[in-house]
Amino acid sequence: MLDTGTYLAIVVIGAILTLVVGQILMRSGIGFLRDVFDSEEVAVSTNRLLGVLFHLIALGFLALISTFRPFDVQGTVQIVVTQLGGVMLVLGILHGLTLLLLARVRSRRHDESVESQMTQKYEDARRARQAPRQQVIEGGPPSGSSSS
Repeated sequence: MLDTGTYLAIVVIGAILTLVVGQILMRSGIGFLRDVFDSEEVAVSTNRLLGVLFHLIALGFLALISTFRPFDVQGTVQIVVTQLGGVMLVLGILHGLTLLLLARVRSRRHDESVESQMTQKYEDARRARQAPRQQVIEGGPPSGSSSS
């Protein structure tokens, strides 16, 4: 069983670590989200929501693991390091999964953008090819051509 000092050390160090990492992720993540979403407003909102999600998951997991001893280790320092290591490992995995999800969203949006551009170019080329034909059908030969 953990004594109060060990428990508080795990909670305080874990909370500080969570807050620092969360702020770094929020500051660094906004550039990535701007690339994923076309709208600055959507990128900022998504960044805030992901920040709140990260903090809730991290602090909730910290609260759970602070009283759980996954390994039978002896000594206060070993217990603190083991439990904080578990917190960091799970948070790293969650962060990696979030990045993979956002990368997929960015890739999908990029593919849709390329498809839209290609469709627009195709439509423009089709209209350009049809314009001279339409003139011939509606009003005879295009002006400037000689008819002998």
